[in-house]
Amino acid sequence: MTKKEKYDIFAIILGLLLVVPLLFIHFLIGDNPLGPKDVNTLIVLPLSLLGYLLLIFDFLVKTVKNFKRKRFFDEITLTLIASIVAFIVGEYIEGLAVVLFFQIGEKFEDYAVNKSRKSIKDVLDIRSDKATLYINKEEKVVDPYDVNVGDLIIVKNGERIPLDGEVIEGTSFLDTSSLTGESIPRKAKIGNVVLSGVINKGSPLIIKVTKPFYDSTVSKIMDMVENATNSKTEKEKFITKFSKYYTPTVLLLALLIAIIPPFFQDFTSLDVWSNSFFTAASLLVVSCPCALVLSVPMAYFVGIGEASKIKMLIKGSSYLEDLAKLDTVILDKTGTITKGNFVLTDVIPDDDSITKDELISLAQIAEYNSLHPIALSIIGDNKNNIDIGEWKNEETIEGEGIKGEYKNKLLIVGNSKLLYRYRVSYTPCNEIGTVVYVAYDNKFLGTLIIKDEIKEDSKEAIKNLKKSGIKNIYMLTGDNEITATYIANECEIENVKANLLPLDKVNEVQKIIGNNESKVIGFIGDGVNDAPSMAIVDLGISMGAIGSDAAIEASDIVLMDDKLSKVSKGKRIAKSTLMVVYQNIIFAIAIKFIAIIIATINIIPNYIMWVAIFADVGVTFLCVCNSLRLMIHKKDK
Repeated sequence: MTKKEKYDIFAIILGLLLVVPLLFIHFLIGDNPLGPKDVNTLIVLPLSLLGYLLLIFDFLVKTVKNFKRKRFFDEITLTLIASIVAFIVGEYIEGLAVVLFFQIGEKFEDYAVNKSRKSIKDVLDIRSDKATLYINKEEKVVDPYDVNVGDLIIVKNGERIPLDGEVIEGTSFLDTSSLTGESIPRKAKIGNVVLSGVINKGSPLIIKVTKPFYDSTVSKIMDMVENATNSKTEKEKFITKFSKYYTPTVLLLALLIAIIPPFFQDFTSLDVWSNSFFTAASLLVVSCPCALVLSVPMAYFVGIGEASKIKMLIKGSSYLEDLAKLDTVILDKTGTITKGNFVLTDVIPDDDSITKDELISLAQIAEYNSLHPIALSIIGDNKNNIDIGEWKNEETIEGEGIKGEYKNKLLIVGNSKLLYRYRVSYTPCNEIGTVVYVAYDNKFLGTLIIKDEIKEDSKEAIKNLKKSGIKNIYMLTGDNEITATYIANECEIENVKANLLPLDKVNEVQKIIGNNESKVIGFIGDGVNDAPSMAIVDLGISMGAIGSDAAIEASDIVLMDDKLSKVSKGKRIAKSTLMVVYQNIIFAIAIKFIAIIIATINIIPNYIMWVAIFADVGVTFLCVCNSLRLMIHKKDK
């Protein structure tokens, strides 16, 4: 706890200890004489002023800062003026109570925001403050910022990986729960890409750094967290603009109420002027927009914090609102609905002239330089044994496959479009899975079948999306029609498009946008080719654990554990947040409207300031408590 926080708590406690006994003294014996003066003047005034001066210090600091920024009118200005006027007209306890309860309301607001901020940091506090360079088998501890791409680092048991890289020596298990929420450790071996932020739970690993610290996975995640509240909703923007014009209007109205009525009553009476000024001060307190200015942004912040607990990182409050209104979802298949872990399941030679091993060997030569998941599944653990000495003139044809020359003869590995392009006759394969054809020297040699499993939670996740109010679900994929239809049927998705190139995906998304009268259209994907689609929809959602950098940066929401089921859970949190925002706005405006009428016509003059205090601080307190309800969950997230 800082010195300032200790001081604030001391001032609030002292204020509370003073207000209660002073109220009893004021109402019971306040007007009784005590020497040359009365009890109110000799006891109530100095004690109220003591508490007031201790509490007002923070107000004065904030007011000076606001004036420097040319912000002359806000809730702090109104509260400060109202409390000063209350002391001038002799209502000392009310003057103390205005600033006391305002400070208490702010402390509750700070508590809620800090609790949400802590929940975000607890989930994503994964940045390492050191890295161990491994140079000529010697170790040197340095700042991660000082490590360059290509350097070798060593990560021992229990240490967090500081930078993204590739394992070049060692085998171990990684605790990825901080990134993905997955409790089961993942195996890491030579050739595997590892991400910063995960913890080594086994033998030491020698890692070749592939990204500088500022561009690493953990740095990008932390940047997203720190900027999570930068994107404001229209409601927040409206309240900011509203306060800018509302505050000077209220000050002008209060000034008129303070000056004009005495001219129509007894102009020479000090009591008339005192009552008029007190009514104006009460109006200032009533009119403070604290409940709106504090509770609405706070509700969004709490909602973002609660979403982070389920490993859903929302980049701004406007996206939280879009998530609540999401009613059309476009899904990528690979890595979103399916695991993205392709496995070579079957090898089918076309005839007896070639064996399965020979067929695989030719495919591995062609796919050697590719980083596509299908290529990696074909290569497997055999990369060090592949001889590409006679492989040349390689060319990747987007959406079709790879062609090149092997031993001066044309080698083709890809789909039916690629074989058709080079006029190679082949035997079509209708197996479920990704079909890869192999042709050499213009002769079709056989087929490889690669399958990708449906994620364990995908079927249930899509059912829950429909239950949450998603009216339309589409699946777009570059995979073949047979596999796409099978996956769609298994997951009960009615709208499917297959055999799509990246540009085709974007065109299909644009058609969906044009044909739908949806409130919010979202795209959920993980690959580089998904980034353009995410950019053109209302809400882009990416898979953070296995997703590409481009997809994560283009998206508005990142699912850190790659679980599609978190979308419906996040939508529930978003809808609850939006409901709390509406409740706070309606409640605050309604109570203030009633209190302003009471203050203006002065129907209860003896208690008008207490009504004003409730309409300001009391309503703020209740709105803050209402926002805190978002942290209470009856159902498992």
